[in-house]
Amino acid sequence: MTSNTTPEQSDLTLGFVPLLDCAPLIAAHELGYFECQGLNVRLQKEGSWASLRDKLMVGLLDGAHLLAPMVLASHLGKASTRVSPLTTALALGQNGNALTFSNDLVEQMGKPEPGNLEAVTKGLARAAERRIMEGKPLIFGTVYPFSIHTNLLRLLFRKAGLTLNQDVSIQVVPPTRMVSALANQEVDGYCVGEPWNSAAASCGQGQLLLLGSDLWPQAPDKVFGVSEDFSASAPKSHASLVRALMQACQWLDQPDRTATLAHWLAQPNYLDCSSDLLLRAMQTPWRDGLPRWRKIFFRDFASYPFHSHGRWLLEQLLAQDQLPLNGIDRTSLLERAYNKTLWEEVAQQAGLELPVTAPPVPD
Repeated sequence: MTSNTTPEQSDLTLGFVPLLDCAPLIAAHELGYFECQGLNVRLQKEGSWASLRDKLMVGLLDGAHLLAPMVLASHLGKASTRVSPLTTALALGQNGNALTFSNDLVEQMGKPEPGNLEAVTKGLARAAERRIMEGKPLIFGTVYPFSIHTNLLRLLFRKAGLTLNQDVSIQVVPPTRMVSALANQEVDGYCVGEPWNSAAASCGQGQLLLLGSDLWPQAPDKVFGVSEDFSASAPKSHASLVRALMQACQWLDQPDRTATLAHWLAQPNYLDCSSDLLLRAMQTPWRDGLPRWRKIFFRDFASYPFHSHGRWLLEQLLAQDQLPLNGIDRTSLLERAYNKTLWEEVAQQAGLELPVTAPPVPD
């Protein structure tokens, strides 16, 4: 390794929430990709996104598996001199989330066919009207206020003609508590990453009716985030992390990787669940009868930090959550939060193509 590529920091701690889409971090670790970049990485499991965010922003973590809107939200609201805002140079793939409904709600919806968006939205509208008349409005779980999960639920409600906080409400539930919240009737449904949709179906507590991609094909999901302080003080370390994780994303998109990945993720220090459940979660039970990956990690530039994705997510934060810009220019904020330049540098060094067009975003 030459001196101009030697990382400034080699001992690094990266955080993750136990979901299938933390796979790039686990794969890079298990395959030795971090080590090949001169990095000694320790992976640390966290129980909630808020814990992950706080530890990253104050420097207790060097990098983390993050919800994409969290990077943008870190630049908004009341500024603090004690923390550093976040940035990303690598998306951890597209899609990967799903919507699970309680058995009772599915009955009230008329048992719509899974994957049939029109039938699901019509059934949901009928069920919501009935529940309002009964004085028990529907409640759906999301993993964090600033998340693609919240935005997917809002897209679903809009398509169903429902008004948020009037016809239906959203409640934050940690991913690992989603199944128990459904079983205890705390929520009527939820949007979460796998394996917590397949887990509900496996234990008979709910039914997976929609994939996130049914509402938004090629939707952004998680990113690999670091603090701006870390990126500025250790740019070679940051680039080395992106390089290793990009390799892992390429490896994960190969069709024969599922069994190996399920074996790794099932371990107690990672997701600590059944490998059979993880295999089920990696495949879609419908779509022309052919099982296929729900998550895209690399192909079709799924790891690229598209500014169009960031801009759409930013507008949702500003319009729906009333987070102030504090005088920050939108373009400047996107350039700071979504560092596509570093992705392009790493990709060009590896001889990879750069995207020519951006994927569409919802109206």
